[in-house]
Amino acid sequence: MDRESFERLTENGAFAPFAPFATDSQEWETPIPFDEISTPDFPTESLPGTLASFVESIAESTQTPEEMAGILSLGVLATAFQSKFTVEITPDWKEPLCLYCVAVAPPGERKTAVISALTKPIYEYEAEQREIEAVEIAQNQTERALLEKALEAAKNSATKGKGNFAEKRAEALELSAQLAQFQDMHPYRLLADDTTPEKLIDLMDKHGGCITVCSAEGGVFDSMAGRYEKGVNFDVYLKGHAGDMIVVDRIGRRTNSIPDPRLTMLLTIQPEVLSGLMGNTTFRGRGLCGRFLYAMCKSKVGRREVSPPPVPDRVRMEYRAFVRRILSTKWSGTIRLSPDADEIRKSYQEYIERKLGDNWENMRDWGGKLTGAMVRIAALMHAAEVQGNPTETPISPEVMAGATSIAEFLSAHAVAAYQIMGADEEYESARYLWRRLGSTGQDEISKRDLFNICKGRFKRVEDMEPALQTLISMGYVREVEIATGGRPTKKLFVNPKSKSSRSSKRGLADDR
Repeated sequence: MDRESFERLTENGAFAPFAPFATDSQEWETPIPFDEISTPDFPTESLPGTLASFVESIAESTQTPEEMAGILSLGVLATAFQSKFTVEITPDWKEPLCLYCVAVAPPGERKTAVISALTKPIYEYEAEQREIEAVEIAQNQTERALLEKALEAAKNSATKGKGNFAEKRAEALELSAQLAQFQDMHPYRLLADDTTPEKLIDLMDKHGGCITVCSAEGGVFDSMAGRYEKGVNFDVYLKGHAGDMIVVDRIGRRTNSIPDPRLTMLLTIQPEVLSGLMGNTTFRGRGLCGRFLYAMCKSKVGRREVSPPPVPDRVRMEYRAFVRRILSTKWSGTIRLSPDADEIRKSYQEYIERKLGDNWENMRDWGGKLTGAMVRIAALMHAAEVQGNPTETPISPEVMAGATSIAEFLSAHAVAAYQIMGADEEYESARYLWRRLGSTGQDEISKRDLFNICKGRFKRVEDMEPALQTLISMGYVREVEIATGGRPTKKLFVNPKSKSSRSSKRGLADDR
């Protein structure tokens, strides 16, 4: 956490300024916890009305933070519209309407209950469509089987000299052409659970190039990293987000060719899954971390109501009808911004650009995609709210303003996520200093002595200084000048309100 971030927190009243130096614990403020990063609430009021009401109700019913249902609700919109619309920002800049949404929360936070409530109408719609199409699909499969048998019979007759060769040859060629152009039908599918990249490509190929991965376990990250198979095709996660063509050639199998892929993700994961992702070259090096929209969910454990009110029947039914309506829309095409909406976009993009040159140095891969994500969200909300064909009415400035509010939420939560992932070197170094200081069991220490137990991480005392200042700004230690009668000396004093420095000596050998 940099100085600016800390000052912003104090300005917002999250933490009081530190009192002047004293060793009396009553005159110290509680330090800022490393793993409790201050983040804003989800701007639920920016969502379409019906969706906002359900997000608020399901959060209250499950006693979970609104940011969990809020971030996942964006994925519901993307599931409905990703196959139908594209948004044009400029003539040379278009964005697909797919999103990678991830809610991060510890175990026991009822993640499954929230994601199940949001996706239940989608699963119901899937089942209904499969039932409607069941007879047609069966007939389609029978027709393919008959063509294949007829082709095999014609080939056998021609090669064995049965009948007129020229006629049998012509028949075989005609049947081959019919099979080449044959359009297979597959059971209606919108959602998939944790799956391998190879299977994911097959699913997208069978379902118009579009699919949504929905999981409350987060095992998809293991699949992405190739835990379950070697030589994983990582391109599906990159190109599925960007809408770039996917072509996969496999020995002994037909080529998968997806000209316009769309992949959305609705994921809930635990913080430990997120931790350390930046050290994974697959994720960070290829830009996957920068594609996710993060919600760092505040725990309500210990403050939950025992008997919260259920989701009102009216709210539940209105949400179900809303999801069915957006899933069944027949419109398609390109959504555009109104001039006023585009001015908001430009202003916010300029603001982001300044952040990329300063505060977001460690997360430029994410920040560089924020404008595109914001406009995708605006287009999704526009498509869900507008009467008639969304392509015939441009995105309003009101909808774009709501999307910027969501973008601000996403920015703060991305900063928190990247800290947990270890992207902020200064923050992680401060955490390291605190662990090493705790291992000594001392309540005061000189800067030189602290450096001596941290030589494995810092080459010079000066290299340790940024991390030390972060540790000071967070309230864990104070640097005090001590009068000695001669040249003053400086010492670091440990905050008595922090976790006892004597309580943990673990990791001493590992931290060297």
